[in-house]
Amino acid sequence: MLIDKAIKTFATFMDNSWAEVSELLVDRDYTSNESAMNDWLQSNWELLIKRKVLKINNYLEVYGDGADFNGSSSRITDPNSLANFRIKAIPKTGNSIFDVLNEEEVMSPDLVLDRLVGFRDGFYVLEPEFNHVLLNDENMDIERVARLNDVVFVLEEL
Repeated sequence: MLIDKAIKTFATFMDNSWAEVSELLVDRDYTSNESAMNDWLQSNWELLIKRKVLKINNYLEVYGDGADFNGSSSRITDPNSLANFRIKAIPKTGNSIFDVLNEEEVMSPDLVLDRLVGFRDGFYVLEPEFNHVLLNDENMDIERVARLNDVVFVLEEL
C-alpha cells in the first residue's frame, strides 16, 4: 500500500474511532488526557502505518508529539529505534500547496508531516474531521496546514 493511501485511510480510521476513544481516554475528572491520547495515536501509527508501508527494521519519524509510554522514547514498539524515513507532503496538482493556517501559497519542497488535524475558526484542532494535515516547513521553520485532499504523501529516506 502506498504511503499516501495509508495516511488517508488512517484519517478515516481516526474520524470513525475518535468519539469512542476520547471517551475512554479521559481522566477521572472528565478532562482530556493528552498523554494517553498521544500514546494511542503513536501506537496506532506504528501498528497501522509503519508496518504497512515499511519493511522490518525501518522506522518512521514519530507521529505528532509521539508517546510518553516508554519514558525517554516517543515510540510504543521498538522504543530504542531511530527513524530512517520521514513523510513529506507534495502538491497533488501544480507546484504549490495552499496553507490555510497562514493563508498563502507555499512552494517549499520541505513540508514534513507532523499529524492529521481538523481545522476550525482559522486554527487547527486535534479532533474530527481529520481532513487537514499539520506540516513543518523546514525552510521557514513554521507550521503550515493544508487540506488533506490537496497533498500527496511520499516517503523520504533519512
